[in-house]
Amino acid sequence: MKPDERQKKFVAEVRNCDALIYRVCRLYGCRQSGTIEDLYQEIVCALWESYDNYNGRSSSFSTWAYAVARNTAIAYYRRYQLRQPELTLCDVEADFQHLADTPDPLVAELYHLLNYLSADEREFVGLYLDGYSYEDIGSRLHLSQPAVRTRMSRLKNRLRAIKESQTRKE
Repeated sequence: MKPDERQKKFVAEVRNCDALIYRVCRLYGCRQSGTIEDLYQEIVCALWESYDNYNGRSSSFSTWAYAVARNTAIAYYRRYQLRQPELTLCDVEADFQHLADTPDPLVAELYHLLNYLSADEREFVGLYLDGYSYEDIGSRLHLSQPAVRTRMSRLKNRLRAIKESQTRKE
């Protein structure tokens, strides 16, 4: 494949996975200004650098891109955390403002609540919100389907409890 064709194919594939990559960025990136954009660029660079290793036989591009994005985000989060430890906890109000342009207030509220979960828990809920089945989530995270069901049930209950505690505070 010619270099121009290869680059055009890569750009098209990344555009198809754009929402998935941004979801990983939101789940792992602390929501201070610029962090999500920086993480997105890191992920796209990592995808491009490892694009030669993707052969398409073992998984779809989106599955492969998700794995690369997740690993890059985890490494970025660790680097960011070590560099600026005082910024490791997301400012919940800043996050809510960042998502205030979301047209659906329930979606904005959900992202607000996700700040109270760990990065792994946010990733888990993010996959569920992306419409992945329990079987797909289990295969991506190396968990059995019953384990995924149990964990998802516990996370839903935890999010409900967080919402109730916030409602009581107001």
